Amino acid sequence: MMLLRSDLLTRSGFAHGFTTRAGGVSEAPFESADFALLRNPAALQENQARLAKAVGFDAARLFQAEQVHGADVFEPSREPVSLGTFKLVNARYPKADALVAREAGDTVGVRIADCVPVLVGDTRTGHVAAIHAGWKGVVAEVVGKALVVLGASATSDLVAAIGPCIGACCFEVSREVADQIAATSTQSCVVSTHEPGKAMVDLRRAAAAQLARLGVTKVEQVGACTKCDPETYYSYRRDGDNAGRLIGVITAR
Repeated sequence: MMLLRSDLLTRSGFAHGFTTRAGGVSEAPFESADFALLRNPAALQENQARLAKAVGFDAARLFQAEQVHGADVFEPSREPVSLGTFKLVNARYPKADALVAREAGDTVGVRIADCVPVLVGDTRTGHVAAIHAGWKGVVAEVVGKALVVLGASATSDLVAAIGPCIGACCFEVSREVADQIAATSTQSCVVSTHEPGKAMVDLRRAAAAQLARLGVTKVEQVGACTKCDPETYYSYRRDGDNAGRLIGVITAR
């Protein structure tokens, strides 16, 4: 399985990774490492087993949530999440867009197909957070809310990696949405207004600005624009319902 990793997180001792399309068993049009929860349980289980082996964690201790583009934060128990029928999956995954893990060996992950994945580690405690930040999550300040739950004694102890997501080259929104994103991050994330009522927005920069405002300065950018590279990444804006899901994971130490 081909993974992207952050040198910053690696040097800090956190097992982690951002997936690409390569190295799984999912069939077209989701080939091959699709991590969507409600599509093919058998393929998902195998993909997660391969991911666990590549990153170095126990697949039974991978925790996820049903992502709803909000700002709720989930701190999972030690109970493994089963991958049974669709009904069971829906019943067992909480609705949240950020997860925090404190027990060494517990792994949290967020799925992406354009939204911004942020992995955070506390170098003092070994606690970790995985954050899914689409534009609605940025506006709802999911990054800051996740860090509150993570509860670092000092932001200087935190290291973060922002993974592959849609780039400013491809993320066009209404001017109203752009203004909401800028108001909760930085005006510089609005990179152009080439059409009346439209704007191109840099979601990476928006997430990084929120981290910086909270005092997190050790941040690394990993990966490229998901929409621009169909060979490497899934993209919902490019492929719609035919888009698979990448995943970013980090393990508490």
